Amino acid sequence: MSSAGVVRPNIVLLLADQWRGQDQGWLDDERGRASEVRTPHLDRLAAAGVAIAGGCSNAPVCGPSRASLLTGSLPHQHGVVANDLPLSPRLDTLGTALADAGYRTGWIGKWHLAGLPRDKWVPPVARPGIEHYAGVDCSHDHVDGHYYRGTESPTRVDFTGYEPAVHTDLAIEFLQRQRDPFFLAVSYNPPHDPYDSVPEALRSYADTEPTVPPNTPDTEAQREVQRLYWSAITAVDAEIGRIVAELDRLDLRRDTIIVVTSDHGDLLGAHGLRAKQSPYAEAVRVPLVITGAGLPASRPAGLFGLVDLAPTLLGLAGLPPVGGYGRDLSDQLRTAGPLRQELIIGNWVSCDNGYDQGIGEWRGVITEQLTYARTVDGRPWLLYDDQADPWQRRNLVDDPAAADRVAAADSRLGDLLTEAGDAFDPADRLLAGLGMVEDWNLRETELRGDRARLLPVPAP
Repeated sequence: MSSAGVVRPNIVLLLADQWRGQDQGWLDDERGRASEVRTPHLDRLAAAGVAIAGGCSNAPVCGPSRASLLTGSLPHQHGVVANDLPLSPRLDTLGTALADAGYRTGWIGKWHLAGLPRDKWVPPVARPGIEHYAGVDCSHDHVDGHYYRGTESPTRVDFTGYEPAVHTDLAIEFLQRQRDPFFLAVSYNPPHDPYDSVPEALRSYADTEPTVPPNTPDTEAQREVQRLYWSAITAVDAEIGRIVAELDRLDLRRDTIIVVTSDHGDLLGAHGLRAKQSPYAEAVRVPLVITGAGLPASRPAGLFGLVDLAPTLLGLAGLPPVGGYGRDLSDQLRTAGPLRQELIIGNWVSCDNGYDQGIGEWRGVITEQLTYARTVDGRPWLLYDDQADPWQRRNLVDDPAAADRVAAADSRLGDLLTEAGDAFDPADRLLAGLGMVEDWNLRETELRGDRARLLPVPAP
């Protein structure tokens, strides 16, 4: 109950890293084929709540996407335009809005918004609105790793076992200490690579012969990657089940909104690429299930960007929204109405494995019918008819018969960028305008070494 006497729902956000939207058990009709991935706990949540096939990452890479999720803004608005750049403590976020409304707030696991070094405790100033924290800003040690905990000063805790199970234990500990209202985010690192970090006992697809998607090279190495990736998803799903069971045991389920989603997907070999940062569905589409607190069971049409999550959750809690581009879609969730018709997506500053694979800066628009993107030099890059060509195998950009469709999509993208205040500047100009050049140079030096792309620091 808030200080004003208004009863507000608890909120539990279960955020997996790099879980692509096509790999969900309940989504058994995605692209016309039955799912081979087993996610029984997610499936039960989907059956009881709002299951959104149109969940999208507006900026499909960790830091920018997480910042958009928390702020309701696009990267050029919140400033985290590449991985390992710090989130400004001056921004209004989901955490600050809930804390101001009397929520007890907690975050467990990966944060990836505190700058460098990655292996560190996240201090209060770097996690605005989040009171309780246990985790590492960014680590991919999924087995026998460590985390930091503490409110004012960190304590390192080394653990044995699989990180998602450890994070669930910490989440259950948090839940057992809470009184209403509370917000808890559990940020699991898997199914993010390294894929072979899944413990042998959890490799539940070892005897499976997976179907390789038609836009992905069919090799034994690819099939093994899919087995391991799906095993990580099923293992995370089991931890989701443990948290839901604890909410039931504590008699908190009825008054708690549960959200399951991911910051972005994973190409996993599709189109000859890996990881993220591209406009392809494997990178952009993410799981999104929202259930509890009286929401009806539905599968609404339309799109829901991660940038919409903070304003929507605040709307469900009866609080004013935060953000600059995200929309409060809480009324649509309550009434099973259609969601967004279109969303801006993009890669504001190319970095790391995206840059290494030749993926530069781009902006795009996604609808239920198409995916369109242009490069930073103004060149139309790709247009896919996602209904006629759901695996995105035929780029229509260079098809003379599709010239009018390309021109229309490009014009609409231009209008959307103007509305969002995105000048689509090159990376160096964008970073300079945001005052992020020194932070960029630091991340390049620490993470890229002799491959660092250093920028001149603007004069004061």
